[in-house]
Amino acid sequence: MRDAETRRMDRKSLRALLLERCFIQGTFTLASGATSSVYFDCKRATLDPAGLALISDLLLDMADDLRAGGTNVDAVGGPSVGADPIAAGMTLRSGQRGTPLPAFLVRRRAKDHGTGRLIENDIPEGSSVLVVEDVITSGGSVKEALATIREAGLHIAAVACIVDREAGGAQALAPYTLLSLFKRSELEPAEAPA
Repeated sequence: MRDAETRRMDRKSLRALLLERCFIQGTFTLASGATSSVYFDCKRATLDPAGLALISDLLLDMADDLRAGGTNVDAVGGPSVGADPIAAGMTLRSGQRGTPLPAFLVRRRAKDHGTGRLIENDIPEGSSVLVVEDVITSGGSVKEALATIREAGLHIAAVACIVDREAGGAQALAPYTLLSLFKRSELEPAEAPA
């Protein structure tokens, strides 16, 4: 388990990266259909070597905290495309830490070729999984993935994201716990109105 100071420094570095590269102001339509003056393009961080390393380590710290609290975590994954680099990064970093954690990906629709699976990778039924996503607004795309994960016989330990937009996602995902590296209110640049 990583020490508190390392975690604090990594969180500070990630916050700076998110504000520099991922916090965009304008007029945006979100996946939920809502309009926002702020958009968090976290793929600019999850597809960046330094960003993905920070995100993976900090989310693995959350998985360690869950385990320390008595909640098992056997695998990590979530809805494709947002979760894909996160799950892959966490899998790589977990192996480097000596605590390998396999990853899985949840498709919106089954492939019409090959195995035709909705969940990629063979995670044993009954496994406890940490579901990850880059940004959660209303929780809609994660809810769809959660249904697929439950149908596969997997237990959901918690849901974790990089940014919780604080727009009802935590309530929509209940009874599951939503963990976030940052809430929207923690990512306001100094010059932006609160």
